[in-house]
Amino acid sequence: MVLQSGQQRLQVLKNIDLEVQKGDIQLLMGPSGSGKTTLLSILAGLLTPTQGRVYLLGEEITRLSRSKLARFRRQHIGFIFQDFNLF
Repeated sequence: MVLQSGQQRLQVLKNIDLEVQKGDIQLLMGPSGSGKTTLLSILAGLLTPTQGRVYLLGEEITRLSRSKLARFRRQHIGFIFQDFNLF
């Protein structure tokens, strides 16, 4: 994933391969700025990766239309945001 702010480009989340089985409990730890929120946002379909693919429940969510992705999130994903997202 490449993030860009103005002229600065930053490569994050290199070579991620994550598989979580039903019933697993996962812990995501790292220092501030290490990409935890970016990874969770990609897994939730809120960000689209600049490279690679994301599969959830056998569905490649990186290829879903906005409406199908919204439906997928409604049916399968729960969120607790770290910031307020009311407006």
